[in-house]
Amino acid sequence: MISSLNRKNALSLALAAATVAAALWAYASHRRAARPAEPVPVQDGKTIDFSGGSPAVKDDAASKAAMDSALKQIDEASRTVTFSGEPTPTK
Repeated sequence: MISSLNRKNALSLALAAATVAAALWAYASHRRAARPAEPVPVQDGKTIDFSGGSPAVKDDAASKAAMDSALKQIDEASRTVTFSGEPTPTK
């Protein structure tokens, strides 16, 4: 009876140790993968592409055309926007 009790304790201890080891490994590998990307300086007229998982500065014709189109859309949309100098009344 004593040998079976020791065997159960040993198995429980081994299972607990394996669970703790797996939890520590998962925590350590997650922190390793979640490191922030290297900073990329913003350059006028160029785009920063994050689609590959890391930042890459692009300066091609397609990126310039997309940026020009977006800036025209922003200018057109904001042309009629005005803000009054009076605060919004509260009830």
